[in-house]
Amino acid sequence: MAGAVALAAAAALQLPGAGAAFADDPSDSPPSSDSAHGGPVLDDVHNVPTTAVAKNVTFLDNVKGVSGYSGLNFIHYDKYGYDFMFANGTGGLAVWSLKDPEHPALVSTITAAQLRLPGDTQDRFWEGENMTVDAKRKLVFLSRDPRGFGGTVSTGQSGVYIVDVKNPWKPETVVFQPIAAGHTSTCINDCSYLWTVGPANTGTPGQDPSWKGVPIRVTDIRDHKHPVTLDKALDLGRFDGVTDYVHSVDVDKNGIAWVSGEGGVRGYWTKGRHYDPVQKRDRVATAYDPVPYAGGTVVPTNPEGTEFFDFFDHNAYHNTEKLGSFDKGELLYITNENITTCSQAGEFKIASLKGSYDGEAWRSTPEKPFRLKLIGRWSPWGKEGSATTGSCSAHWFTVNGNIVVQAWYGQGTRFLDVSDPTNPTQVGYFRVPAGEGVTGGSASATYWHNGLIYVADYNRGVDVLRFDGKLAGKPDDKICWNSCDK
Repeated sequence: MAGAVALAAAAALQLPGAGAAFADDPSDSPPSSDSAHGGPVLDDVHNVPTTAVAKNVTFLDNVKGVSGYSGLNFIHYDKYGYDFMFANGTGGLAVWSLKDPEHPALVSTITAAQLRLPGDTQDRFWEGENMTVDAKRKLVFLSRDPRGFGGTVSTGQSGVYIVDVKNPWKPETVVFQPIAAGHTSTCINDCSYLWTVGPANTGTPGQDPSWKGVPIRVTDIRDHKHPVTLDKALDLGRFDGVTDYVHSVDVDKNGIAWVSGEGGVRGYWTKGRHYDPVQKRDRVATAYDPVPYAGGTVVPTNPEGTEFFDFFDHNAYHNTEKLGSFDKGELLYITNENITTCSQAGEFKIASLKGSYDGEAWRSTPEKPFRLKLIGRWSPWGKEGSATTGSCSAHWFTVNGNIVVQAWYGQGTRFLDVSDPTNPTQVGYFRVPAGEGVTGGSASATYWHNGLIYVADYNRGVDVLRFDGKLAGKPDDKICWNSCDK
């Protein structure tokens, strides 16, 4: 780690007095076995969507926990023989047993009030999108955006809470690490490091005033009780030479970290020896000095949208396999988020990486912009099962075989067959309009997990669904998003 030093402002906060959720030495005592789920079960709310508009989808259950949620993740526990689901949202962290995968059982929570830091004025966590976990060490990372707890993008505290969940019935917040970033985080190199990114600004020291958004900040978490944030930012000059807002990082099955945000998606090797197309030499990649691989952005498909959102690539998935007539590893699936009128809202896009392997995206300028070729695109506007009002933008998705399941805010959950990448086709949907006794949906993120789909919803909590259509393509042994080390 030559040349990498800790930021003076990033000393981890050990706060055992901040609430019962903070502890120095989390207990690993086994839970009692006094229920069907292997331990105590908490009361939960189940909102049955009698108003649902659906096709090729079966609703199985809904759980609420502490709030609505922006993101989920899952950890398998060998000693219990089943998985647990973790969700973070405005109300904090909630944990469910998936001993019965179709009917999650709430087992523990850490409320937003328990996550408050000195100076906070609200009990409101924000926002924890693209939630990351360390499945081996049983750790959950909660990314704190500066807009949480009463802050703003220019005044709020950002960083990451590290939560020990070795005993999922008793999650314990080990430490809060202040970082000059905090919208999302991703484990890198088997969770030895954490890449934390976004949003547009932060009140935590370390942001260069010339930047238009927050880039990548690297934290060494090999000793998770004493994390060290390095005095170095990554993915600079990402939008035609300008350092801008990095929104998310997703690692593919080959170990390449795909960094999405304003100005496109760029991939990096983070370990091993590789050819660096920018420096024009072979060198060793690390989490704090990664090697560029490929990437870029596409020409806007809705040019009448806002200048920022035209090029705001929210998250991405690199298909490492061959699909149709396209080369193996050629295709990149992208969410373009644009929260505007439904007819022009953000779309799901498929781009070709051809022509981007020689550092083109790192040399792109406003005068000579480099753009990827757009292969296919899709939005729910005018499609079966859609509404014409409300929030309609594309958001988080996961992929199983050739079926993409994607969240679309008020347009719900959509299943797309991308067997023909030039023509993504809807093969199922699930949308929940508000009604008497029914909480209307605003889907944030959708996750294939062990044959079911779990939907993190900003309003409803978590919906559990089953896709009843045909699973096109070869089913994936491991569903990859975020760190892909799960």
